[in-house]
Amino acid sequence: MDIDKTVKEAEPLIIKANYIIEKTVKNINYEIILMYWQLGKIVFNYKEKNNSKYGDAVIKVFSSNLSLKYGNGFGITNIKCSINFYKTFKKSPTSDQFKNVTWSHCREIINLSEKSMISFYLAEINNKNLTVHQLRNYLKTKSYERTLINQKKVIKNEIEKTLKDPIILNIENKERSEKDLENEIIKNIFCFMKEIGDSVMLYARQYKININGLNHKIDLVLFDNYINSYILVDLKIGKVCNQDFFQMKMYIDYFNKYIKKNKCNNTIGIILCETKDLRVLNNSNIYQIKFLNEIPKEKDLIKIIKQNKIILLKTRSFKWL
Repeated sequence: MDIDKTVKEAEPLIIKANYIIEKTVKNINYEIILMYWQLGKIVFNYKEKNNSKYGDAVIKVFSSNLSLKYGNGFGITNIKCSINFYKTFKKSPTSDQFKNVTWSHCREIINLSEKSMISFYLAEINNKNLTVHQLRNYLKTKSYERTLINQKKVIKNEIEKTLKDPIILNIENKERSEKDLENEIIKNIFCFMKEIGDSVMLYARQYKININGLNHKIDLVLFDNYINSYILVDLKIGKVCNQDFFQMKMYIDYFNKYIKKNKCNNTIGIILCETKDLRVLNNSNIYQIKFLNEIPKEKDLIKIIKQNKIILLKTRSFKWL
């Protein structure tokens, strides 16, 4: 009996079934989201028509009647979320907008303070197919606030739409050398790459190059398919100095001349450091990014993000000597 041939005959059936199941689940999730949007519209318009004079009493009546007839899913919190959902998306939500989104996702983000934040996390869910647990972690680590596009007035590079500052490594070994830090990053490489960009892959570690007869090693080399660029990462324990900038520029020039293909965009450099040099490079493809060993308390993280934003907006360009 040719078992391999039989297995191959079964594979298309499984693939087709999985596709239908996945599509069905997405359709169900979308219909649930659409139902809550329409419910929010009904309750909101009723309150508006009656000048909202009954306040939360209206919500309680809706919740009580619907829960009695249809069971779970129509509690006061869900009714309030559906109202906010309608107020945020006045036009009926489309399946493309919510292709990988569930109502549980919506409940997590719909009460955020800014519409831009809701749009950001909605895009993250769709593009990265985040689970609710992963979304909660993104919210906990202030992914929106840490993204460079939300910290700068002028966007000079596509990577700033996804690159976080600071980057949270969440590593175990706190007392370490740069080599130890590299090993910790490799152990959690998937999480690290997601902090850098949406479509980043590891190209090499300790990448060897020869410049003017001298051998050099680049700690990490990544490639981002979305921005079509190599990303060179230099790990720095302690404070950044001038030499770190010159070294990274040398690496970038080498990659642009000898490694990258004509269709690739210019190489990007990241100096991942504990302490920044205030002379931020505003006119090149080099970024100083602070790293944190672990997720700090919310108030401490917000403080660090604000400090980074002030540095980015006020510091001058670094001039090569």
